[in-house]
Amino acid sequence: MWAVIITFLRTWGFIVLLVAGGLGIAYRFVAPAPPQVLRIATGPGPDSAYARATQRYAAALRAEDFRVELVESQGSVENLALLRQGRVDFALMQGGVAVTAPGAAAQGGRAAQDVRLVSLGAVFFEPAWVFVRRDSGRQRLQQLNGARIAMGPEGSGTRALALALLAANAVATDSFVASPLAGTQAAQALLAGEVDAAIFVAAEPGPAISTLMAATDQVELVDFETRAAAYARLLPYVTPVQLPRSGFSLALDLPAEDIVLLAPAASLLAKAEVHPQLVSLFIRILQAEHRGRQSFAPEGRFPSALNPDVPLHRDAARWYESGPTFLQSWMPFWVAVTVERMWVLLIPLLTLALPLIRFAPPLYTWQMESRIYRYYDDLRGIEADLPDALDPSGREALLARLTGLEAKLQKLSVPSAYGRQFYALRRDIAWLRGQLSPRG
Repeated sequence: MWAVIITFLRTWGFIVLLVAGGLGIAYRFVAPAPPQVLRIATGPGPDSAYARATQRYAAALRAEDFRVELVESQGSVENLALLRQGRVDFALMQGGVAVTAPGAAAQGGRAAQDVRLVSLGAVFFEPAWVFVRRDSGRQRLQQLNGARIAMGPEGSGTRALALALLAANAVATDSFVASPLAGTQAAQALLAGEVDAAIFVAAEPGPAISTLMAATDQVELVDFETRAAAYARLLPYVTPVQLPRSGFSLALDLPAEDIVLLAPAASLLAKAEVHPQLVSLFIRILQAEHRGRQSFAPEGRFPSALNPDVPLHRDAARWYESGPTFLQSWMPFWVAVTVERMWVLLIPLLTLALPLIRFAPPLYTWQMESRIYRYYDDLRGIEADLPDALDPSGREALLARLTGLEAKLQKLSVPSAYGRQFYALRRDIAWLRGQLSPRG
């Protein structure tokens, strides 16, 4: 019985070893699993649009069993630096910052040449809200020479866009005073006359913008309607968006007329070596968070490949064109990731396992039958010595050899499926014994 088991294990063990070897070689080509720890840059303050969005991203990622570290920053410019330094893996960035931020020119003038970063898509508009004092006589950006302008701290996307807007209007950087004030401090300074203008970049009006919108007797929101097309041509990362009359407040009729604002689109950036499965997961999260109607965009406008300042990741581009893969549409994230990573293992399974499985039964049959057929060598030897067995002593010697052969057969164990061969051997031994009898 044990001999049968050993033969069975030897047959299938050989096949398992061959397949395991093939799988081991193929596993070297399996894509690595996504990292378990992800670092995401946030924005200035817990109430900023970037901070709120990244908190939602983090919650969605933690639901998929990732560990998420949120790294605070001053805004888009610092986010860009954190990405380039490899200190974070993902970050939201205001459109145009990769072009206008310090160091972009040194890398070729366009961030599309920055091969270290890729975009996963734009997620929402961030209009520039430019407020000027009515008594300053500066209702256009060209008139801000010599003005005191609150434009946020260094490292913020607000300052980067403000400087780009002023540069487009030929306002030299040494012809105005840039104040780092932002938020409610900038609004209070503008109302107090401490600055002549204040620039905010915000997807949703916060307390500072609400305060200034209500102070129509003191400040005015700059309308870019007549020059919107020119700005869009000079600064291709901005899109004109409309704040309709009473769109801010129906009760207060604010604003009193339609106003066109210039809005860059915030995009989610990653390092160029980002794991492809993370790209798919993030786009699913972006769709869940940003696909709905927004203040300055209809439903379904975002996420999108709108005005990318850096190259769009190839998997993101494919997603926006044709949607998710079949597995990612119907399977949980980690299940789809595992299947997509392990597809290469199908090669040894198809090329080795299937043929070897078909080869196993004949191999097992050959081993079992060979345990029976090998006794025919002894049987032929006895038969060859028959001419020498004419005398009694020779006959007794051959009979002794047959008896020994039969004793070995008593210890031989074979499955019932091979009983025909076994009993055929015993029948042949009996025939040969008959040939050795005096009558034979």
